[in-house]
Amino acid sequence: MKIHAITAILLGSALGFAGTVWAQSEGDFAPENTPVTINGIEAVCDGTGIDSRDAHARTYPMHIEFVGKDGQYLGDERITLTGNGVNMSIHCKGPWALMKLPSGTYQLSMDVLEGGHRDMTVKSPGHVIIRFPNAGGAEDRVASNQ
Repeated sequence: MKIHAITAILLGSALGFAGTVWAQSEGDFAPENTPVTINGIEAVCDGTGIDSRDAHARTYPMHIEFVGKDGQYLGDERITLTGNGVNMSIHCKGPWALMKLPSGTYQLSMDVLEGGHRDMTVKSPGHVIIRFPNAGGAEDRVASNQ
């Protein structure tokens, strides 16, 4: 009887990891390229590899990209999204945040390391590229003919 109870607990725990529910603490990054559920919304931080980007981009209706002043990808963004009964926050290492959001309008608040803070309204489904003109890229440029 004890073996059946232990087996049931272990099996239940293993199955629970299939749709990982992630509880964010201050300073924690969401796992890269791994879907997590935050307040009932499935999300994934991505953008670090072409194969995973292509696979994830097709299955998530909301796609947010973070880029710097020269168009290069940025990372280390804290995102808060509210609206339509959704209230979620995620901290991503990579430049993409993908979410399975219901159609509608949302308020997006972002902080990007060295890029600053931005607030904006976004619609899902959608693909939004958010530029931080003060982040990334070389500050000093040397002309090649000097």
